[in-house]
Amino acid sequence: MTAVENDPGISQSRGAKVQDILKSDTRPVPKAFLDFASPYVGSEEVPKSRFTSPEFAALEKQYVWMKTWQFACLEDELKEPGSHVVYDVADESLIIIRGKDGQIRALHNACMHRGTRLADDEGRVDTFVCPFHGWEWDNKGDLVNVPGSWDFPQFIHGSKPTCLPQAKVAVWDGIVFVNFDQNAKPFEEYAAKLIEHFKEFPLSKRYKAFHAVKEVECNWKVLMEAFSEGYHVLVTHPQIVPFCGDENSEYSIYPDNPEVSRFFNPFGVQSPHLLEQLSEETIAEEFVAFSSRSRGYSDQTRPEVPSGIEARAYVADTFRQRMSAMFRANLDNYSDSEILDAVLYHLFPAFSPWAGIGQPLMYRWRPGRTPDTAFMDVIRMVAVPDNEPKPDPAPTTKLRRDQRWVEAPGMAGLADVFEQDMSNVPFVQQGLKSTGKKTVTYANYMEGRLRHFHKLIDTYIEAGLRADGKSLDVLDAHRVGAQVD
Repeated sequence: MTAVENDPGISQSRGAKVQDILKSDTRPVPKAFLDFASPYVGSEEVPKSRFTSPEFAALEKQYVWMKTWQFACLEDELKEPGSHVVYDVADESLIIIRGKDGQIRALHNACMHRGTRLADDEGRVDTFVCPFHGWEWDNKGDLVNVPGSWDFPQFIHGSKPTCLPQAKVAVWDGIVFVNFDQNAKPFEEYAAKLIEHFKEFPLSKRYKAFHAVKEVECNWKVLMEAFSEGYHVLVTHPQIVPFCGDENSEYSIYPDNPEVSRFFNPFGVQSPHLLEQLSEETIAEEFVAFSSRSRGYSDQTRPEVPSGIEARAYVADTFRQRMSAMFRANLDNYSDSEILDAVLYHLFPAFSPWAGIGQPLMYRWRPGRTPDTAFMDVIRMVAVPDNEPKPDPAPTTKLRRDQRWVEAPGMAGLADVFEQDMSNVPFVQQGLKSTGKKTVTYANYMEGRLRHFHKLIDTYIEAGLRADGKSLDVLDAHRVGAQVD
């Protein structure tokens, strides 16, 4: 069990600590929630060029995105032979497909003739036919037809490989991950802490009830960071301050598995920023009214909260009843924390599944084709109804830059919160190009996980450069702590 306190030289929020809040739970909390680690990771400045430089984006692509495990799709999306999903990241693309032999593969999405993209969306096929010249591959990736084959002896007579190149694949708890590096360490080692903790929150017992992806005008790290700390809640989401412990959120970084970290945001307690002490009844009323909308409960009536209650216990019990009716499942054994709190794990570089059952979300962030564009996926993973077959996964809604989250069917009241976040990130990206100050300043604790994240990027890039026998000079100007002012 990890229990590393924050460096004693770093100040703490005046609010109640998460671990103390958990002690008041009306049910046993998951052991995973008690496994926290908050080491001090420094106070260095972070160069803005990491968010804007094409040179640095190229380093990230080569030594981070081509070397790490990434969430591609759900196993349920690949039920039948030929079922496939397209996974795009930067200017790379994979076809994640179940072959006729039942095996899941990640095929590079480019014709071996002249590079044409073979697939552009999810679906089910027996073969892929290049739209340019008609070269054809089966759903195992084997070349089965070449028009005018007499003129391609290098393929027909075996001097060239005839199978589409493949990335490495791992399946964990119903989720398919890919790694472009065939020599990458096993997923089970890479994500060990996540796997250990999610034994208590099995994702394979949920189904994809909603999935939307949106293109956003900012760097992928700007987008990811907007969902990785609670410091922004006071100004960006003022409507939740009466029942959200923003400043006293807990941030965990696990030294024995640095690719896994956690953001634990307690709910049902007021923000430490509020000087006026709210009554437990007020906290409960505000929380139930807001969350019934954002979670899409069929019962959205504003409750008459009895006096003398504890907000967390009351709201947790209210939501157990509403969620049980909505999901047609018995949720009585779930702890208050699993019902109420936002517990976001992060698997480097860009996958974030929520633990618990109250907001069963998963996030994914990906770079676009330039440092100024990114994509964010939001997925709602709902408990499978008791004694019912697992529903088919929902289709993916694709939103353009100019579309709002509310246009995605099933987003419910969450869209309002997401739009508040989205209103910030393009301005962040614009400001990062200002030459007045060349670095970003992060808080030591509340944003320490972001600094750790950037240092981990540096670790991967440096390791890759060394392995390739290249100079570190291309990294030094962008490195965390670089003297650029």
